[in-house]
Amino acid sequence: MRHASSWFLLRAFPPLIACAALGAGCGGSDGDADPSVGGNVPGTGGSPPLIVTTGGSGFGDPPPTGSANDCTPLDHLSACGGESYESENIPLDIYVLFDQSGSMCTCLEGGTGACPDPTCKKTRLDAVREAMDEFLADPESAGIGIGIGYFGTQPIGKASCDESDYRTAAVKIGILPEHADAISSSLASVSPTGETPTGAALRGACEYARARREQAPDREIVILLLTDGKPEAPVSCKEGTCCPDLDDAVRAAEECRMGKSGVKTYVLGVGPLLGNLAEIAKAGGTERAYLVEGGDVSREVLDALNRIRGDAAIPCELKLPEPPAGKVLSYNRVNIKYADAECQSTYFYYVESASACGDEGGWYYDNPDAPERIHLCPKTCDRVAAPGGRLYYTVGCATIALPE
Repeated sequence: MRHASSWFLLRAFPPLIACAALGAGCGGSDGDADPSVGGNVPGTGGSPPLIVTTGGSGFGDPPPTGSANDCTPLDHLSACGGESYESENIPLDIYVLFDQSGSMCTCLEGGTGACPDPTCKKTRLDAVREAMDEFLADPESAGIGIGIGYFGTQPIGKASCDESDYRTAAVKIGILPEHADAISSSLASVSPTGETPTGAALRGACEYARARREQAPDREIVILLLTDGKPEAPVSCKEGTCCPDLDDAVRAAEECRMGKSGVKTYVLGVGPLLGNLAEIAKAGGTERAYLVEGGDVSREVLDALNRIRGDAAIPCELKLPEPPAGKVLSYNRVNIKYADAECQSTYFYYVESASACGDEGGWYYDNPDAPERIHLCPKTCDRVAAPGGRLYYTVGCATIALPE
């Protein structure tokens, strides 16, 4: 059920009728919190409960484990009056922020090593174009939305640190495979030009991505920063017009992922000595940069693009469903369940925050006081990334917390 070109969202299955009918995971007024299994759970442990249901006896029981080979979680929840919600695929959009700086003319095959070099058989830009063309044509990319914008377009010494210069896409997001020719044609038309004002470019790209999210709220969008150099514009900086640096790019990526309309930034670095780009990726919520330092650059860039496509489809962040009118969701009766391709099922532990994620994995709320999303710990993300699995959000049974 999981495709590389999709993002996971949770929806009612069936649509939230159990909350209204059973009162199992939703309630109209506060009451006393029931004890839970294991350690601290939301709504318990020394602080007032968030939202407490008014369900009858039995609703404080933990979810029954059921048969390991049973892929029908609705049956497992009957003992405690619970209900299950199954994940739904959401299409993925990738907005490529492409570095067109002068160093993209670096020669990889033949030539004298000068830049530019008319005798060069393949430049760094050529290698990236080849990889992008293969990625766009890959059947696994079908259904992905993709658009592209450029930075490093101004001549050396004339770099712009004005984010408004990067708000407009060179090619707006469209759906693959139909949109592949538009992206390929755009890439074929560019040539290495300027310096690397990464921070300003990220801020402009973020505005475009957030506008796209408003126009297409049923799709998830991420930014892919594809660059061959650290953020800098040494010639322009001497003129006092634009002085980008790594810290500014890190702040831009962090700002972009914050808030309700936050957008994550993936980083693909092509070239040597780019380890510091990992700081941008981490600030952008994707933890690591994908770096291609040498070898068969076209093949390695393609492999990195495929890994990024897969990573972007991992359901590390799950949106809570809206309860019926007049009802509220009880956050201390929520569990996350996973069934793998062989229908081996398990519940993941609740942990209090990202800092509590360990080798056991688990999940936590974005904001314990007013949750809107569930985040999966890195170990859990790795586990659910395996093909053929099914992810469920269950309501009505006491939250299983990581034992203390």
